[in-house]
Amino acid sequence: MSTTTMKAAGTLLTASVEDRTLTYRLLPYGETGRTNMGRLTASKGAVKVPDDPSALTLNLEHDRTRPVGKGVAISETDTGLEATFRVARTRAGDDLLEEAAEGLRAGVSVEVDDIVTRSGQLMAGVLSGAAAVVAPAFPSAQLVAADVGELPEAATDAVKDALQTALDVIEDNTEGDEPETQEEATMADSTATATAPVGGLAASRTETKVQHPNELFRMLATAHREGGERRMLAALSDIVPANTPGTEVPQYVGELWNGRAYQRKIIPLFNHADLTSYKVKGWRWVNKPEVAPYAGNKTDVPSNPVSTEQVDIDAERIAGAHDIDRKYRDFNDEAFFSAYFAAMTESYAKVSDAQVLADILAAATPVTRGTVPTDVSPGMTSIVDGALAVLTATDTVPSFAVVAADIWREVMLTRNEDTLAYLNAALGLDEGTVSTFRVVPSAALTAGSTLVGAKDSVTVHELGGGAPIRVEAQDIAKGGIDEGVFGYYAVNVHDAEGLALVTAGV
Repeated sequence: MSTTTMKAAGTLLTASVEDRTLTYRLLPYGETGRTNMGRLTASKGAVKVPDDPSALTLNLEHDRTRPVGKGVAISETDTGLEATFRVARTRAGDDLLEEAAEGLRAGVSVEVDDIVTRSGQLMAGVLSGAAAVVAPAFPSAQLVAADVGELPEAATDAVKDALQTALDVIEDNTEGDEPETQEEATMADSTATATAPVGGLAASRTETKVQHPNELFRMLATAHREGGERRMLAALSDIVPANTPGTEVPQYVGELWNGRAYQRKIIPLFNHADLTSYKVKGWRWVNKPEVAPYAGNKTDVPSNPVSTEQVDIDAERIAGAHDIDRKYRDFNDEAFFSAYFAAMTESYAKVSDAQVLADILAAATPVTRGTVPTDVSPGMTSIVDGALAVLTATDTVPSFAVVAADIWREVMLTRNEDTLAYLNAALGLDEGTVSTFRVVPSAALTAGSTLVGAKDSVTVHELGGGAPIRVEAQDIAKGGIDEGVFGYYAVNVHDAEGLALVTAGV
């Protein structure tokens, strides 16, 4: 005899192909199962087991017209009811053995009659059969079980006996009888409506019209025999999306969120002015006029050579465009165009920030970092050396440092109070000035480099508002809409000595 032990968490314990037997744990104790009567939990001794195991029939998926086996053994353990079934030598039986061995139909669903429940607990019932199923009912939970049935067995038996007696009397007395009085004739012609209890086989005859009042009692008795509301089937038929295509209504949310829009980090570090022409013209001092100590007494007043130079700055361009199917405009899809221009504007913010930084790095004054003191990070040393270079050359307080990724990490790992204290001591500035000093990371800087500068050293000219111009044109030949954005900017470096690009040196 070859026996296969199932390892999957199911209710099939063993399957023997040669002996054609299947051993199941029919009803686990202490687990919550999904049943046709709601969510139920069973305990030991609650279900009455028939003395003859062969009284139990194994069917497929609770279809009693598809029997596949008979019970050969039943036992009750501390963990649950267990039963062994011998599978019939039929095509359905052969298929079940193969499905069980392969784990395709390894579950079982218990069938219990005369069920009594209280607050989700199975209090009493009679084991009447089992069904081989794909998905067992235990453990699972879908509904909340309501109280069903009455505990006193005598009262239950009395109801059964009364219904059976009524049925016997009806069968003995109504065959071939004709109404003898006008009252009986009127009663016989009247129509009654009866609904069979939920769960019984008679339930499929809901709203059945009967031609005699006695038929109502016949239906009630038949429904009770077939189970009615007192039969528990420990599995429910699943309704899954694969069986109901086209019924789901999706929720439309438009463009999916893709993170916070880019906020410019570089351009806000400098002065800003509106760009009103493609060319920016101006001048700057080459040699500034200066004063000096004066002795008086009609001596010569100090004077120095003064010179200027003309400055011409051409605005630089940033643009992007796409040829879009005109259907988006014809059907007034404003959500699409709003998202399109939002994405283009964000791209402009990124590109303009990067371009301005590239121009400023090209104009900055090179500075080599000095010796790194003990217990001070190289990053902090670079920032201080850059700030000192700006202070010495321009006598201007630096306001920012743009640092490479490795420098950013070093600075961030330095305690905030240590950072401010070190800058304050090194630069001789008051704490309020140092606390407004900004440290900005940038992937555009090479490792170990730091740009330290003063806000007034540069003015960035842009179109009013800083946003690009939106342009739309018809592409009639292709049935499209040409959408694009155009932006302009100019970087005016007033004083290159106000920008120090610090590197570690050799």
